[in-house]
Parts: sequence; C-alpha cells; structure tokens
Amino acid sequence: MNNSVDVEQIKNTLADYKQKIEIELKKYLAKKTKEAYQTSRYCGEMLDHITDITLRGGKRIRAALLFYSYMAHGGKDEKMALYASMSIELAQTYLLIHDDIMDRDILRRGGSTIHHIYRQLAEKRYKGRIESEHYGRSIAILAGDTANGFSNEILAELPIDSKLTRRALLELNKMYNKEYFGQLLDINSELIDNVSRNDVVRIHELKTSPYTFDTPMKLGAILAGADEKTVDRLSKYAIPLGVAFQIQDDILGMFGREEKLGKPTTSDLREGKRTLLILDALEKADRGDRQTILENLGNESVGEAELQKVKEIVQKTGALEMSRDMAKGFVNKAIEGIEHLNLEEKGRNFLVGIANYMIKREY
Repeated sequence: MNNSVDVEQIKNTLADYKQKIEIELKKYLAKKTKEAYQTSRYCGEMLDHITDITLRGGKRIRAALLFYSYMAHGGKDEKMALYASMSIELAQTYLLIHDDIMDRDILRRGGSTIHHIYRQLAEKRYKGRIESEHYGRSIAILAGDTANGFSNEILAELPIDSKLTRRALLELNKMYNKEYFGQLLDINSELIDNVSRNDVVRIHELKTSPYTFDTPMKLGAILAGADEKTVDRLSKYAIPLGVAFQIQDDILGMFGREEKLGKPTTSDLREGKRTLLILDALEKADRGDRQTILENLGNESVGEAELQKVKEIVQKTGALEMSRDMAKGFVNKAIEGIEHLNLEEKGRNFLVGIANYMIKREY
C-alpha cells in the first residue's frame, strides 16, 4: 500500500476545508449570538467572545478529521458531515477556555483569553464591587460550558437515524471524561518530582489523542454508519498520532515562533510543564545545566534570556532530537495502524497525509 501522500497537497486540502467550515461556524455562531442577545445583552456579549476565540485562528484539523473519516467510511452527505464537524470545533473552544483558566494564560491564538478579557472588563465596570480575577474566571467557566452545550446540540439535531445520534453523543461525552482525567494528571505532573516518560505519554493519550484525533475520526465513522468494531480499530491510528501531535506541540511550544503560535514561547516553562524535552534534558544534563532547568521550570518570571539558556541545554543534551525521533516513531505506528483499515481512497489519503504533516507543521 502506498503511503507517500504529498504534504503540500494535504496543506492545501486543509486550507480549503478550513474556509468551508469557518463559513458554517460563522453562520451557526451568529444565530446563537442573536438568540443570546434576545435573552440579555450580557449573554450576547459572552457569545461575542465565544465567537471571537472560535474564529480567531486554529487549523481546523479536528473538524477535517471528522469530515474525511466520514468520507473514508463511505459517507455520502457532505453537507451534513460539514455541519457535524462544527461540534468538535466547539468542543475545542470549550476545552481551550477552561485550559487557559487553569494555566492562567492571558493569550490564546494571538489575542486575550476570555478569563483575562472579563477580568479587565470587571476592573472597568465593577471596580471595588467584585474581585476581578474571580469574576473573569467565573464568566470564562460559563463561556466554556456554553460551547460544550453547543458541541452536544450540533450532534443531537443532525437529521440522521436516532441510533447513530445516540452513538455519536456517547462517543463525544466519553471523550470529555478522558480529557478531564488527562488534565488532572497534567496538573499533578507539574507538582511531583518523579514524573516518567511513560507518565507524559499517558497524559498525551488521555488529553491530546481523544479530542484531536480519536474522537473526531470515530464520530465521522459513526455518522457514516460504521459498526462498532470498525470504529474501535481507528484508535490504532488515532492514539499514536495524538501523541506525535503533542510531542510536536511541545517542541513548537519551546522552539517555535511566537507570531505563529499565538502565545509566548515561555508559557510551558513558566507553567512548569514536564514535557519529554524537559525530562530527557534533565536526565542527560550535567549538574549545573540541570540546576538551570529546575530554577526556571515553573518560574512565573521566566523571560526570553532564561528560555534561551534552557533551549541551549535541551539542544546540546540531544533531548530535542530525541523528541523529534519519538514523534516520527509514533507517526509511523499510526500509519501502520491505518494500513489494515478498509477505507475509501479520498478519505484515506487525507488521513495518511495529515499524519506526515503533524511533525512538519510550524504551529
């Protein structure tokens, strides 16, 4: 079986799809915003911010995976699949909003996070009447919950057999529970000293793989009418690919360009994230370099100078190359997992191509 799919072609396919899905997202969110303003201007204002962060950026890989998995499993109703794929984009909006609260990030996709926007708003509107940080977090939690509701609603109202609707909703919400466990483990990993490489990979399998690859692909297959055995097999492709995606994300988080990432490259270091890059560098570094890493890991005042020192250590210890090799290994494992699936060519080509694109992307 030929697995050589042109990555540039995949990027073009993804760009075309992104344009289509964003037209649908704009229409959907405009409708929801109008309804929210009819309830209250405060509700409408919150929907404005949900719309902004949803449309502000993003590659739309998750939605594209749902769509092309649907096609790969013999689905014929492209209009329905396009509409359905909005559900995973709103799921991402929900998870990102809550993730930003927990990580205390003030930037997302090149703009302010929702909890930061509402913190600033509270200082202007309600100065002295409420603690602005608490207000910002509270409204952001509600915004995330609203996006979560939309993700379920989109699937629930699809014009398909009710049995498929039930399976799709069950799959989506099973994903949410995995995400919560993954986030819990991720938070704790920043606080304990004996985090292993296996621990980090497990977090990726719970926090990144489900909503980035596994669930979008399974939703597409379910909506196309695939049986449960076929749907379950998709994990052999999706889980390792999700791990590869996150390893590349961690590499870009430290070595990428801020204008492309839409957030500071100091974020992961400041938050104390024990990525594979950090774990391998700590293991290989001498005492002085190890101390430099530990002094800056979780240090909220980390700046560009400190980041540069850590980057140099990560490179000279070989940790960067180790992460790159590990990501490639997981991509190869994912492609091996797809070889045994009986997929339609159009959808299959996208799935193979996106696997190779994952470790070549710049943001």
